[in-house]
Amino acid sequence: MHVSILMADHCSSTSVAATLEFFETANVLHQYAAKKSARHDTGHAPLFKLETASQDGRSVACTGGLRLTPDKALNEVHNPQLIIVPGFMFNILAVLPGLGKMIEWLQLQHRQGSYIASMCTGAFVTAQAGLLDGRCATTHWVFSEQFAQRFPKVKLQTERTVTDDGQLLCSGGSTSGSDLLLHLIRKFASPQLAAECAKKLLVDVAVRSQTPYASTTFKKNHSDAEILKIQIWLEQRLAQSIVMEQLADEFGLSMRNLIRRFKQTTEQTPIEYLQNLRIEKAKFLLESSQQGFEQITLQVGYADGNSFRRLFKQRVGLAPSAYRKRFASLRH
Repeated sequence: MHVSILMADHCSSTSVAATLEFFETANVLHQYAAKKSARHDTGHAPLFKLETASQDGRSVACTGGLRLTPDKALNEVHNPQLIIVPGFMFNILAVLPGLGKMIEWLQLQHRQGSYIASMCTGAFVTAQAGLLDGRCATTHWVFSEQFAQRFPKVKLQTERTVTDDGQLLCSGGSTSGSDLLLHLIRKFASPQLAAECAKKLLVDVAVRSQTPYASTTFKKNHSDAEILKIQIWLEQRLAQSIVMEQLADEFGLSMRNLIRRFKQTTEQTPIEYLQNLRIEKAKFLLESSQQGFEQITLQVGYADGNSFRRLFKQRVGLAPSAYRKRFASLRH
């Protein structure tokens, strides 16, 4: 299979290197298995024929300063069966306007039947080409709101680490690129080879979600001073029992007006905002303290530990104990 791995200034060098290493691992393991099953070494061709390309064939400066030199320019790439679009870390919106040649080339290759797999924020490039309209996609959760606003026709599934919608595939942030690469090996080679690659590369093959890694954004860069006061008031009283009707009375607003203005400025209803504040505080306490979940429940304003436990698992995708096990070590 002819695989073209794209690169551009400010792209993630990890996206490029990981793709080369995963597919080369697949090639090596495939050839090893083929030799074992054959009586004589007949020189088996690699499963994946790999090449790298930049817009003009020149070397690129990746995020962090590492320079990579491609094999060729885009106009020298002919009939790729699979194209890998790299991620761009945290600068995709600034980089996107300079990727015109790549975007036009992707449109052409898609019309000619190529598969296109976008890693992390590389989905912005594929979406800018119009290829993801009406299709399922994912990207790094940090950029999900910007992606949804910029590309409203795309069926964004931020909780997914990998989406596969026919010719178009995407992965979420950073390490979920390995999920995509294993999926591609599974799709275009075999499940057995993908499993062997995962073992050799020490990569978890379990189905994952981005949800436990995501943090809710609490928008405060708006012009509604009254709503900003309410946001601060809520943050200062998380441990208290808060009734929305009493909140509206406190600030001299009707419930209808409170909900309308709050949703307009923060993109969340007041009750959603309060629940998300409590969940984020609970996540912080699970990560940074040894307090039991019942004690944490009281600190974030819930009297019923079982109820908050269900809400936490529903929103975060992990039970509190599993969340602590996964993330507490990151703070120590």
